[in-house]
Amino acid sequence: MTLIYILYDSIANTIFAGQVWNLLLNKIAHQQKLQIILISFERQIIQHDYFHTNIKIIQIKRARYLCQINLFFDLLKLKTQIKPILSKPYQIIARGPFAGWIALRLFKYSPNLKLIIQARGLAAEEYQYTHKNTYKTTNFLNNFLVKLRYLQLFNLEKQVYHQQLNPNLTIECVSPALAEYLNKIYQTNKLILTVAHEDLPVQIPTTQLNSWRVSLRKTLNISSQNIVYCYSGSNQLWQCPTQTIQWFLQVLKQNQNAFLLILTPQVIFFKKLSQANRLPNSSYLVLSVNHQEIYQYLAIADYGLLFREKHIVNWVARPTKALEYQSAGLRIIHNHTVAWLVQNSSQICPF
Repeated sequence: MTLIYILYDSIANTIFAGQVWNLLLNKIAHQQKLQIILISFERQIIQHDYFHTNIKIIQIKRARYLCQINLFFDLLKLKTQIKPILSKPYQIIARGPFAGWIALRLFKYSPNLKLIIQARGLAAEEYQYTHKNTYKTTNFLNNFLVKLRYLQLFNLEKQVYHQQLNPNLTIECVSPALAEYLNKIYQTNKLILTVAHEDLPVQIPTTQLNSWRVSLRKTLNISSQNIVYCYSGSNQLWQCPTQTIQWFLQVLKQNQNAFLLILTPQVIFFKKLSQANRLPNSSYLVLSVNHQEIYQYLAIADYGLLFREKHIVNWVARPTKALEYQSAGLRIIHNHTVAWLVQNSSQICPF
């Protein structure tokens, strides 16, 4: 059987390597004859370094999403690309509601198709969440446009996720909380809802973690006596960078051996934030590392910090950073705003 994987959030997305490419490689490892066609709808055709003899990558240029007419045109382009195999048994995995909408149109007219729609978040709620400051303004037009866009995305998700029982259709969620939300809000049949597990990173062997830990602590002049807390992420407000720094300050007052390791692309921002909060220079280090090396640097730490704002978007999520912390053997300190962490008894909550 041929597998078609439809992607709408770009090969250039930071999570592509871990959440998409590695998943496909794992499938090939279990089915060596499996042939995969990866269809990526891109705003601009991009150069990439992803190659495998069993995977054919096809980039289809798309316009900015304005309404469902865009998706009809994307569907026509996709049919042209995969026309030779439409009469044969094949499976589609569609990531997110945009890819899911396109895949469902193929699903309705193809008796040979098995379809998995990967629900990785809530597009409508995420849009409203990222534009929440718009509501603080008095600009009626801005408020109206944000509300209109929210309703547009909500309607799209409803079309994709409002599905009844079908043995050839599965909707795969990143967390039980997201599955519960889809069932409650979009009336998705519980029997077609599953929780993803194939894209979970494997636990790195303890011997390897210890080797990295000793070597890099020595290189970075971090004492073996230090209790290292790691913040891995960006300077997005919803990741609570300021709250994290302030929380660590309280820890430092109680234990002078506490040390904060910040792994981020925004090095200058976090250095300024640490200085503004009067963190002693000897108590923290800010680094930017390649994704391929992230686990080596996580091995330095004892705890992973993951604070999020209280919102449904965060509650139903399964943060990639949490998976990376877990793979590196870190205990996760969080603030009770992500159901996936709350329900995992191996995690700890500071307040």
